[in-house]
Amino acid sequence: MNESGVIIEIIDEKTAKVQMQQHSACANCGKCQKVSSESKDIVVEVDNSYGAKVGDRVEISMSNVNVIKATAIVYTIPLITLLVGTIGTSYLLKVMGIADNSELISAFVGLLLTAIAYLCIKKNDRRFRDSRNYIPVVTRILLDL
Repeated sequence: MNESGVIIEIIDEKTAKVQMQQHSACANCGKCQKVSSESKDIVVEVDNSYGAKVGDRVEISMSNVNVIKATAIVYTIPLITLLVGTIGTSYLLKVMGIADNSELISAFVGLLLTAIAYLCIKKNDRRFRDSRNYIPVVTRILLDL
């Protein structure tokens, strides 16, 4: 996945912020900052080991494998916890012979496990960010002709 954007801020020697057009694959995951509510521009934190400076137009890339992994972490794990919590609780309640409010209890357990999954993801967000596997990388500086 290759995109281009402009370096707007250098955070440290390895990290920068890039302003770029929001891609349709991004949707509204919330990981990037929107420049304004009307604009399609977003600000993305990138690995700037390449050494680009503020104002440089750069190409950024993120491995498709890492995009799929990040998507699985953020969307699939909570979905699985919701389904397992809801269906598993419903099955257990039926086996135990508890039929009163079993749907309500199952829904509550499913939502509770989903919330726990999101909290675990949020808690580990810093570790994912520090691993630098899930952020885009500056691959080259583009020259405007």
